[in-house]
Amino acid sequence: MSTQRRTIRLLAASLAITGLLAACGSDDTEDADSGSVTTEPAGDAAGETPSAGEGIVLAANPWTGSAVNAYVAKVVLESLGTPVEVKDLDENSTWVGMDDGSIDAVLEVWPSGHAADYEAYITGKKSVIDLGLLGPSAKIGWYIPTFMIEQHPELATWEGFKDPELAKLFSTAESGDDLGQFLMGDPSYVTFDEQVIANLELPLKFVVAGSEAGLLTEIDKAIADETPLLLQFWKPHWKQLEVDLTEVALPEVTDECLASAAAGDGLYACDYAVDELYKAANAGLEAKNAMAFKVLSNLQLTTEQQSEIAGYVDRDGMTPLEAAQKWVDANTDLVAAWSA
Repeated sequence: MSTQRRTIRLLAASLAITGLLAACGSDDTEDADSGSVTTEPAGDAAGETPSAGEGIVLAANPWTGSAVNAYVAKVVLESLGTPVEVKDLDENSTWVGMDDGSIDAVLEVWPSGHAADYEAYITGKKSVIDLGLLGPSAKIGWYIPTFMIEQHPELATWEGFKDPELAKLFSTAESGDDLGQFLMGDPSYVTFDEQVIANLELPLKFVVAGSEAGLLTEIDKAIADETPLLLQFWKPHWKQLEVDLTEVALPEVTDECLASAAAGDGLYACDYAVDELYKAANAGLEAKNAMAFKVLSNLQLTTEQQSEIAGYVDRDGMTPLEAAQKWVDANTDLVAAWSA
């Protein structure tokens, strides 16, 4: 995981609630049965209904927020007659897929890690288009449990980690006795943490947990046992509402760091910029499926809404599809506006 916010505009639409669809089963093979709301597509300003067109493919990147965005779109679009396949892909493969047309859209891009992709595919080749803001302002950062700040106030900033003795408080079997551990999630995440550690010459070892779920497990352990933990985490995230983490202050973002991020030269040594999350799609999506293009362009979620749906998955054990269906069923007027 984090503004130019857009609020969701509820447009007047002629909609019919017509029966029930089943929620659950596998991600892409649900049968109509019971439990979900179906809406009929509303006509546009000229009185025409956008074509449902052929099925589409959405990318879900390896964090829960990205997955629930995609499955909310799937639930809504399939109720309007468009089959949707959700593919689990890393961020870089998603851009390649949108470029060649094998992926139709992704609904959560963190711009701080994708300036080069924006320039290459949206500005340059024009094979991908910007579908507008998703809604949340987001930020990646370095976090530690707040009790560590209370015990060692120096750790409130990156400079505290220059002290080898303080850094060693975060040592693990993976990092060894002489270095503190810095933990990050999925290895495919586009991040600058290894560069920051190296360029600021911090006595830390970059260790990969393997997934967002791995990070959540380590957070729970650290809070329960009151043990040190330094990790990459982000806002918005539902977990931030349940545990007391403090963001470590890194050097302010500079033009030089932004240029380094775009160039990929390995010299990044700053904090992460605040991200206005946006959506992107293959440039041929509107011609392929006008209704899908309209819904995805209009789809927006607030920070609170996305956190609610993600919490159903990570906290309550639902699948992303089940969580999306539950939320859509409880917010029919809001999602109906996306097709209006």
